[in-house]
This record gives sequence, C-alpha cells and structure tokens, in this order.
Amino acid sequence: MKQLVFWTLATLLFASSSLLASAQTDVPDGGTSASDIMALRSYAPTVNPGSTDFDVADRMAIVNLISAYAFAYDNTEAEAWLDLFTPDAVFVAGVPGQTPVSFSGDNFRTFWTKRMAAFRSSGNLRRHLMPNILFLDQTADTAHISVVGLLTNAADGKTFSAVSSLNYEGWLVKGPNGWKIQRWHDFPDAAFQE
Repeated sequence: MKQLVFWTLATLLFASSSLLASAQTDVPDGGTSASDIMALRSYAPTVNPGSTDFDVADRMAIVNLISAYAFAYDNTEAEAWLDLFTPDAVFVAGVPGQTPVSFSGDNFRTFWTKRMAAFRSSGNLRRHLMPNILFLDQTADTAHISVVGLLTNAADGKTFSAVSSLNYEGWLVKGPNGWKIQRWHDFPDAAFQE
C-alpha cells in the first residue's frame, strides 16, 4: 500500500511539474527574456494630475499618437504602426503567468511585421479601445504615460467578444518630426489566444 501511495504521489508531482514547465513558452525569435520588468500597478502622483503646467499642443499630439497606435495595429498596417516608434525603441510584452519578452531594433520590426501578417489572415478583427491616457510625467521633449483600455475581437463579422483589459506604459520622446514611442510595455490583464 505504501508503495502505491508513493508512486501515485510521484506521478502527480511529475505531471504537475510538466504542466508548469509547459505553461512557460519559449522566447520568440528575436526576443529576449525580460523577467525584471513588471506591469505598472500603482499610482502615486507627485504633483496634481489636474495641473495646467504643460504644452497643450504636445499633449494633443501624444494623444493622437496613441490613437494612431490603435488604428494602425487594428488594421494590421505594420509599416504605419512601426513608424510610431523611434529607431532604437524597446518593446516589452508580457501576459500573466509568463516571463515578459523584450524586442528592439530589427528583431522588433521583423517579429511584429510577421505577427500582424499572420493575424491579418486569421479572419479576426481586433480593436484597441484606449481612452484612458494618464500623463505620469511630461517635459518639453519627454513624456511618461500609462494607458488602460479594452481589447475586443470580432470573428468573421459574426461573433464579438472582449479579449482582455489592457495595461500599457510608455516613454515617449519629441524629435524634429514630433513625438515617437521610445519604450513601450504591453501587459494585458489576462492571457488570451492570438
């Protein structure tokens, strides 16, 4: 009887460790593990968020940049979407239960171009609804923002569903041609199928 209990427990432990190992996915080609980066989950302003000490034109340009992010991605326009980022941009993506992955340079551009091309042929239509843009910090040529929203999906023009709530954090810079994204953290609140 003791041997039966031992082997049953051993089998359960082996099976559960195998399930845990399979829950972690391999790092995609061109990506690197970013285990030290986490989603922004706190808000403690050091100045009044209602302060009017900012440039209105810059603020509106940043809001429009974030809207362009959603429109370009949702319409799988990879070139237009990638043009919203600086050439040295870093993009970190992570979902609950998995180690975040970081992309930059040509690897960033190659990975997301392929990903959008694959999604374009899937029969699904995603929409990023990103109305909540909070300016954590803004200077004349830098901005640190938090964006929360909702990702939806329509399948074959028939089925609509909410995919996940979104939690983004961005660092932007202003150059001669306006604002661009220099660093972006993409941490949806729930894991979902691509």
